[in-house]
Amino acid sequence: MFNKFNLNLDPQFVTGLTEAEGSFSIFKYNDKRAKYDINVGLRFKLKMLTNETELLNMIKSFFKCGKIYLDKDGSISFEIRDIYSINKYIIPHFTNYSLRSTKHLDFLNFKKALGIINSKEHLTKEGINKVIEISNIINSYRKFPIDYSSDHTIENNPEYIPINGHYINGFIAGDGCLALNTKDVNFARMSLQISQHKNNRLLLLSIAKYFKSFDKVYYHDTNSLQITLSGIKLWESVIFNHYSEYPLHRSKTIRLNKLFIIRELMLNKNHLMKVGRYRQWKPEIKLRVINIWNS
Repeated sequence: MFNKFNLNLDPQFVTGLTEAEGSFSIFKYNDKRAKYDINVGLRFKLKMLTNETELLNMIKSFFKCGKIYLDKDGSISFEIRDIYSINKYIIPHFTNYSLRSTKHLDFLNFKKALGIINSKEHLTKEGINKVIEISNIINSYRKFPIDYSSDHTIENNPEYIPINGHYINGFIAGDGCLALNTKDVNFARMSLQISQHKNNRLLLLSIAKYFKSFDKVYYHDTNSLQITLSGIKLWESVIFNHYSEYPLHRSKTIRLNKLFIIRELMLNKNHLMKVGRYRQWKPEIKLRVINIWNS
């Protein structure tokens, strides 16, 4: 069975989770105490559903700083706003364990704005305007070329860094879905789904390649792409082996452990019985699988 009690977060897992659920923000606010009646600040944030409270507490322990908030919409957030912690923990982490999607550009802009603040240039009108200008092109304001890819994600590039299994699990912990089909057709078919904005097609292709499934990336809707990894052969030869080596963390480990248990029931074909020319699920094993998945 998959070990869900591993409490140590790999740095690459943290980067992968940030890729899925994190943000680097530059904000401005009115401040009558400031020389020009306006001030600027930075924020690193991870936002998830409340069932991931334990995971965000692990992130807080990993970075040794930050605060956790319950948001008005019912979600939960981990945030770091103070410049000291951003300098000491956030910048070194994402410099050493780089993001791979368009979010890498947000980090670079975030880092540039931090440089202006560190130099105290933001205390001048020109410096404030520079920070505000950067804030106007970050995150959702940014216009991306189709098929964006950083140099360190391009194979054969001197700066290339291979994608890492811990990174992938962090990404899945945020944007992934582990599923089991309990309908009669293709009963017990396992699947792993990952969705992302179309601008990150090359990132999804690299994840699909990691799982030896080059042809599994397709459009989910106009602006998003999806990977669907399914089929017992793929799960048995690749996905289960991946999860035996690289741990997942917190809420999604519940479903993953159920899949490992169900896998044990299917080994050696003992879950099947012969009916005429065909093999079918034994009713008692089929019911057991449904109960395991729905429990």
